[in-house]
Amino acid sequence: MSVMERDAFVWAEQTFGRSQLGDARRTNRLVKLAGALAGQVGSSPSRACGGDAAANEGAYRLLRNDAVVPGEMAEGGFAATAEAATRYETLLAVEDTTTLSYEHAVVAELGDLGGDARSAKRGFFVHSVLLLDAESAHTVGLIEQARWRRDSAARGQRHRRRERAYEDKESRKWQQASERMARRLGATMPRVISVCDREADVYEYLKYKRQAAERFVVRAAWDRRVQGEASHLFEAVEQAPVLGEHTVRIAQRGGKQARRGREACLSVRASAVSLRPPRHTGGAGALEVNAVLAQEQAAAPGEEPVCWLLLSSEPVESLAAACQLLHYYTLRWRVEEFHKAWKSGAGVEQRRMQSAENLERMAVVLAFVAVRLLQLRETLDEQVAAKGRAERPCTEVLSATEWKILWVTQERSRPPRRAPSLRWAYESVAKLGGWLDTKRTGRASWQTMWHGWFRLHERVDAYLASRDLM
Repeated sequence: MSVMERDAFVWAEQTFGRSQLGDARRTNRLVKLAGALAGQVGSSPSRACGGDAAANEGAYRLLRNDAVVPGEMAEGGFAATAEAATRYETLLAVEDTTTLSYEHAVVAELGDLGGDARSAKRGFFVHSVLLLDAESAHTVGLIEQARWRRDSAARGQRHRRRERAYEDKESRKWQQASERMARRLGATMPRVISVCDREADVYEYLKYKRQAAERFVVRAAWDRRVQGEASHLFEAVEQAPVLGEHTVRIAQRGGKQARRGREACLSVRASAVSLRPPRHTGGAGALEVNAVLAQEQAAAPGEEPVCWLLLSSEPVESLAAACQLLHYYTLRWRVEEFHKAWKSGAGVEQRRMQSAENLERMAVVLAFVAVRLLQLRETLDEQVAAKGRAERPCTEVLSATEWKILWVTQERSRPPRRAPSLRWAYESVAKLGGWLDTKRTGRASWQTMWHGWFRLHERVDAYLASRDLM
C-alpha cells in the first residue's frame, strides 16, 4: 500500500470527521468517500470504491442527498484547517477566484461563465482561500471557499456596476471571505495576512480590512487619488527613494497569457500613502496604507517588465521589510497551483453528476483532496531536497509493487533486491510524466509529478488486474 493510499482514510477522518450533516451515518459516509477519492486521485467514486458495491451505493446516496448541504460538508475541513493554523506564528491567506466548467446534461442548471456567448460550457464561480505557513511556505489547508452560479441575465451589465450598491456586487466576495475566515480562526486571525492580486483592489475591501484591524497585502490595480504633493498613487510612490534591489522568481504560466519562468531583478521603493475615497463611495477621510513599488529595470527582449505596486497594512521601514512583502506576494501563486490540482489532479471538472447540487457536493470533497495533493507534493520535494534524505529508500513513499513496476518501466531491467533511493523514485516518476530537466533545476513541476504518478498507477492497475486473471 502506497503513501497515497496508506494515509488516505486517516486524513479523511481528520478532515471531515467533525462535519455536522444531521446524522452521524452521513458523516461516516463522507469520511469513507473522501478517503477513497484521496487514495485513488482522479478516479470516479465507483472506481475509487474498488468494486465495493455497498461503499459505492453509500457514496452516491450521500452525493444525491438533498439534506446534505455542501457548505456543511466543507465546515469540517475548515475546522481542521483552523485547528492546524494555531501551530504557526504567521500565516498567509492566499486567495483567488476560478471557474468550474461543465458541458454535460446538467448545464441547464448551471451558471453563465462569461466569455463567448456561444459556448456550451456553464458552471460555478468559486472563490477559495488557502492558509500557508509564512516561514516555510507549506500549505496548511483550505480555510474558506464560496461557490455561486451567475445568472445569464447579468451578462453585458459590467458597465452598470457603479450603479449597484457594494453589498450587491460580486467584488464583495473578498470582504465576505475575510469575515468567514475570521469567525473560524478566532484568536488566530491577528496572525493572518491576506495576500491578493489586483482584483482585490476594491476600496471598500481595503477599508474593511483597516477598520477590522486585519492584515493584508494587495496588488494595486488602480492609480488612485492620494493626498499630498503627488495627485495619484503611482506618482507618489515613484517619488520615494530606491531602497535597493531584490530578485524574485517569476512562475511559469500557460494559457492565453503564457509566460516562461524566470528570475527578475527589481528595484524597490516604499512609502506610506493616504488613499482618497473614490467619488462613487461618497465617503470621507483618507485610507492610510503602506505601499511597495517593485520595478524591473532591464527585462530580456520579448519579456514584459515586472511592475508590482503592493498596498499593505504591514510596516515597511527597510528594504528587508519590503522584500518580505514581495516574497509573500509571490506565494499568492499557490492558490493557482491549488486550482490546477483541483482540476487536473483531482479531476473536479471531469465528474458527471446529474444535478448541480450533486456536482457541488463532489466539488467540495475534491477541493480538500486537491489541497492534500499540494501537501504531498511539498512533502516529497522536502524529502528529496533535505540533506541525506534523497538517498533514503523509496519505500518511504512507494509500495514494493509500485517501485518495482516503476523500475521495469524506466530501467527496462529486472528490479534489484534492495529498493532504490528516494531521489531515484522522484526523478523516475517525473520522467514518466514527461520531465526532461531542461532547466537543470532538479525539480519537476507538480503537474508533471502528478501526471507521472497517474501513469504509474495505470501500469500498477493493469498489472494487478492481469495477476488476478491468472
